[in-house]
Amino acid sequence: MEKENANILENIEWHSLLKDAIRNFWTVILAGIIAFLGIYVVEHSVYKPEYKSQATLVVRAKAASSLAYSNLSASSEMASIYTKVFTQSAMKNMAAKDAGYESFDGEISASVHESTNLLNISVVSSDPEKAYNLLSSVLKVYPNISDAVFSNSVIDIVSAPEMPTKPTNTISSTRRVQISMVVAALWFVMILVLSFFRDTVKNVKIFEKKIDAKLLGTVTHEKRPLPLWRRIMGQKQGMLVDTAFATLKFTEDYSQIATKLSYIRRNTGSKVFTITSISENEGKSTASANIAISLARRGYKVVLMDLDLRKPAMYKIFRYRRPLKIEFSDILKGEVSPKEYDFLRYKKTNLFLALSRKSCPDVSEWIGSEIVSQCLKSLREKVDFVIIDTPPTSVTADAMSIAKMSDKTILVVRTDTVDVADINDTVLTISNVGGSFAGCILNDVYKPFTLFGHMGTDDRGYSMYRSSSYRKYSTYANPDTYRKLIDEDLLSVNDGKK
Repeated sequence: MEKENANILENIEWHSLLKDAIRNFWTVILAGIIAFLGIYVVEHSVYKPEYKSQATLVVRAKAASSLAYSNLSASSEMASIYTKVFTQSAMKNMAAKDAGYESFDGEISASVHESTNLLNISVVSSDPEKAYNLLSSVLKVYPNISDAVFSNSVIDIVSAPEMPTKPTNTISSTRRVQISMVVAALWFVMILVLSFFRDTVKNVKIFEKKIDAKLLGTVTHEKRPLPLWRRIMGQKQGMLVDTAFATLKFTEDYSQIATKLSYIRRNTGSKVFTITSISENEGKSTASANIAISLARRGYKVVLMDLDLRKPAMYKIFRYRRPLKIEFSDILKGEVSPKEYDFLRYKKTNLFLALSRKSCPDVSEWIGSEIVSQCLKSLREKVDFVIIDTPPTSVTADAMSIAKMSDKTILVVRTDTVDVADINDTVLTISNVGGSFAGCILNDVYKPFTLFGHMGTDDRGYSMYRSSSYRKYSTYANPDTYRKLIDEDLLSVNDGKK
């Protein structure tokens, strides 16, 4: 049992719970507001008001009539018996007749104060006047029954009945707020429970346990240096490993993945790698760009092709804002000869970019054409690596068509995004369509919580401390300034026409 509990605790991903809590906190507030308004609506449209009129009596033995609290034990016992007398149906019928009603439209109750001879009588009805009249009639007619049963007792009225002015079954504003807070708290707990039991890959341990595929590497969550107003607008920015904002851990993650691709190339001769994902926003385009940069840093000649032509994003990741002389999609569609196309050289490195800015809705008609196949065949002979960025597999079948023409296919899996079943199905589908699956990259992996923040080292000895002070005083601390430098280094060259 202890071992099972330990395994459950190991699978808890606190960052996932925290993200879901923050992301859905507005629904918690909304649940509380709905509960508050719901109670208010029910009170004023569904429920029936109840008015209560009550009186207090004192029961005593006749022998003790001169002293109210003498012979308390006997008087208290008689008071308990009177509670049954006042609630008899005969009493109700007599009271209703005396008050001029056809029936006793209400509920009568009687109770004795503990260890006393004080008797509380109350009548509850939907009409305040009727509650008062019925109780007054009860106090008027009770001697007709009680005198015949208890001749040695006397009942005096201590507190006469009064006309009720407000219902007794209303919920106060404070009570409504308390109930609303309870509902909101239950909703918040349900969010955490659903987050915990959601069958997604939240960390490396869950991946190794549930995914039937090889893990090529993990990429640590990296904070994007976006201004607050851009975050509010929902804008996103891909992080590149050769920028001043990238941490050593982030850069090393992609360096290790590049090393594994080099190993695959050396052992199998694979050069063309397709990188895809199941859903959008899993980081496949950023991963493609950083893998290509990491390979170029090792001295390899690399071509990065953006074949996500329905929604091209690679030019945004590289912050390329100038117009393209020729769209790469025009080459693949056969509108322009491949010999006329000039690849963009990235910052005078061995990385060459094949970019498109225009969306191509009809891409499925020619993505599997002979032109694409010939282009890849030509590139295999002239470069060391071809990295292809494709659309997500859940959006279109283009990725599967490209996977068949590639040497290896890599699936980018973002933590806590896609169901485990969908990941395993996609891995199996890639093999079934004739592609060769290389493995997965687990993206956006959060560092574990520690006592004093993200400090210490990981299993490879690299520091997990985020050097925010360095970024604060960095020459390139302004993202817009650094983008200008990048644009200047993206040169169109006539080197290696394919």
